[in-house]
Amino acid sequence: MQVKRYEVASMSEAMTKIKNDLGPDAVILSARKIGSGRKEAFEVMAARDENIQVPHKTPIGKADASEVRDLNPHEDVFAFFRAELKEIRESIKNLHEQNSLNSELAEMKETMNSFFDILGMRKGKAPQDLNRKVYLHLLGNGFSQSSSCRIVEAMNQAASWPAQSSEADALKLAEKHIIGSLPALPETGAETRIKMFIGPTGVGKTTTLAKLAARYSIMKKMNVGLITTDNYRIAAAEQLETYAKIMGLRMEKASTRETFEKALRVLADKDIILVDTPGRARPDDGYLNKIEETISDQRIEKNLLINATGSEDHLDNIVTGYSRFRIDHLIVTKIDESRRFGRLYDVLSSTKKPVTYLTCGQNVPQDIEEVTPARMADLMLRCAAH
Repeated sequence: MQVKRYEVASMSEAMTKIKNDLGPDAVILSARKIGSGRKEAFEVMAARDENIQVPHKTPIGKADASEVRDLNPHEDVFAFFRAELKEIRESIKNLHEQNSLNSELAEMKETMNSFFDILGMRKGKAPQDLNRKVYLHLLGNGFSQSSSCRIVEAMNQAASWPAQSSEADALKLAEKHIIGSLPALPETGAETRIKMFIGPTGVGKTTTLAKLAARYSIMKKMNVGLITTDNYRIAAAEQLETYAKIMGLRMEKASTRETFEKALRVLADKDIILVDTPGRARPDDGYLNKIEETISDQRIEKNLLINATGSEDHLDNIVTGYSRFRIDHLIVTKIDESRRFGRLYDVLSSTKKPVTYLTCGQNVPQDIEEVTPARMADLMLRCAAH
């Protein structure tokens, strides 16, 4: 039996030397640390003998203690490896704990920042208790933390406060700020003759168009024409055609620039022309290019429909996706399916486009209403928590 002793800086170095010197059949008899700190080293005893039996099938950690002592008279052969494994496990555990702590700290920081925003208003005119109540009221209605802070700050700096101010007084001032910050339609201006309705699948474009067609034709006594460019969904075209027949309106179909221009010529005598378009959950370039290629009249008013039940991120994605059309107005649908409308505030503030209508059901023409910034503010401040 050939036995050799090695002093090495690492176990990988030892394995390389043992394999080169003693061959692949060599056996490690012992391994132990012989240094510390930067001069840490290992002493490894290895041997090569055809008579030595290696317990390959015995799992690490389950070998009989006497067998280990026979192989290594100085110390347990696997003691070093067990110690290293334990150290690695402890490091992993500490890493997980650190990551968890970092996440908790980030959450605490965000919360504290929000409170600092509110506490920073101590020198304002509003009692601090009212700042807190209005802030929580806004959060409870879906406003983001940043928007809630801005609104409370504006409310706090109001020119006049009643001597005995109540939460209702504070909310009125908050509502006044919201009304003033929302975009509104110009008080004067001629009605745009051609109106296009765009938005994601399922937002309610066809039904909304039918409701408006009924309002214009029945309530405003206007001569209305309809165009559908939604040739992807047969049901949508058939639904709009059914509405047109019921209301006695002329409807044209168009899928290309040529057929769209032809439809406009056919409807040349109409006071108002409403254009339905296909929807996409995620508006890609091909879809948007198709719509742009179809419409030829740059005087078309573009109305983007957004769902009141959508999350703030979803609404932002929709608005961003359709922004290349230079949206003129927004229409908020399905308000009957939501109870918190504060998340609409950031969307309206960022787009700076007015909301013209709210829809709240499938009934034609009843379930639609014209809307003002005052109505939107009232809707957003409707407290779901009370």
